[in-house]
Amino acid sequence: MKKTLSTRQMAWLLALIYFSSYVTRINFAAIIQEVITATGFAKSSLSVILVCLSITYGAGQIVNGFIGDKVKPQYMILCGITLSSLVNFIFPFCSASIPAMCVLWAINGFSQAMMWPPIVQILVRTTSGTAYNDAMVVVSCGSSVGTILVYLSAPLLIKAFGWQGVFFVCSAIGVLAALLFFWLQRYIYLPPIEKEQAAPELKKKPAFRFPHAALLPILFIGLGIILQGMLRDGISTWMPSYLVDVFGFENGNSILTTVLLAVFSMISFYLVSFIYHRFFQNEVVCAVWIYGVAVLCAAVLFFFHDTNAVLSIVLLMLLTACAHGVNLMLISHVPKRFRRYGNISTISGCVNACTYVGAAISTYGIALLVENIGWQWTIATWILISVLGLLACLVATRPWRRFFDALTDKEA
Repeated sequence: MKKTLSTRQMAWLLALIYFSSYVTRINFAAIIQEVITATGFAKSSLSVILVCLSITYGAGQIVNGFIGDKVKPQYMILCGITLSSLVNFIFPFCSASIPAMCVLWAINGFSQAMMWPPIVQILVRTTSGTAYNDAMVVVSCGSSVGTILVYLSAPLLIKAFGWQGVFFVCSAIGVLAALLFFWLQRYIYLPPIEKEQAAPELKKKPAFRFPHAALLPILFIGLGIILQGMLRDGISTWMPSYLVDVFGFENGNSILTTVLLAVFSMISFYLVSFIYHRFFQNEVVCAVWIYGVAVLCAAVLFFFHDTNAVLSIVLLMLLTACAHGVNLMLISHVPKRFRRYGNISTISGCVNACTYVGAAISTYGIALLVENIGWQWTIATWILISVLGLLACLVATRPWRRFFDALTDKEA
């Protein structure tokens, strides 16, 4: 009998891949304040590089999500992490040219998009119920651990090798992860979707099908995901600059304090997962309540944004944790509802693409807002974003519940 990885082993292996993808993706955002200081480029100029990644990552999620339903997901993961590692190695040599950095980071965005849809595809096809939820929490924590590593090591690497050293180390981590995955991927067995579980239309024609009942809620869920992407990536990217501008932190210290965002995100994964299973069992309803907490946190931060650094950091941690909680609900749990339609990877890619539509808007938009209206009124936009996210998920709640209940009845 062929040896296969257990659910726990596979979850940890995919968490390693997700960890490596974050290390090779967020490193530039983590040290952007240092790059601004070293190169003299404006915030808005360098933010264009991050926007390029967000655009190609978002578009790549859709393209690679569709491809992921047609090819072996292990191959896509290997291709993605290998290409991303190569881009990270080359990137520092192009630091004198913003257009060159934009092209390379755009390639990195597309290569990064080869990893998440296949990861979801593997988990959905090999686990279910509580096992899926537990595995997804482990994999999601890979992103937080990657963030913590980048933000903790970045100041030390910058002091020892300059900001370019961060990219060389991240590239090496990606290569090691790719080699380990290449060795172990042969032990991942993906059972085919059984014919009796497949949707009726798939038995007639093996093409992409989208249930009409899910169209309306998915549109509003997508909007909710865009808005959480604006919060999550906007705050994560520009928190160091906020601490430098408002409280006079040194660049290194501001980067280190951002580690707390990642720590809180890990806590939020476990807490939100527990709340979801204990009280809701409906990811959209859970997201409504999380957005409600985000509105409260953003409102308090608006009034006390320059009063106390500790208070501001705590509120930013809570606000980011809420964004991660919404992300876990809508990005991780929505695609599993489409298993019977045979398009898990495609749906996963599409909903995750929405996150980076929001990231692209906020990464450039926050830099522009801060330069023109200051931090307090920029924070006011976070209140508006949270309110709109709450409303989008609230509108999606009833039609999603109808789709979910009908799906449950058919699969019972």
